[in-house]
Amino acid sequence: MHTAIIIFFGLILLALMLYIGERIGFSRQTMAYGFAALWLALTVINGAVGVVHAGQSVGSEIAIGSAVFGVPVAAMVLFMVLSAES
Repeated sequence: MHTAIIIFFGLILLALMLYIGERIGFSRQTMAYGFAALWLALTVINGAVGVVHAGQSVGSEIAIGSAVFGVPVAAMVLFMVLSAES
């Protein structure tokens, strides 16, 4: 359940960054790169907390972290590709 919640928050963060960045005047590409860097850092921190405090193994945190990082980034790539065509 924790993984689904974190992925959901990643998607919300993506939407907010793209929306607010567009309103401020940043390009979508700049905001997408910023999101990818921020989300990678947050995913690594989440994994480190899982290993240190929750007692999870490093291998399981890498596997789950890949999904936690990958789903919002895949949504970002899909959005960028679809918005470039229109």
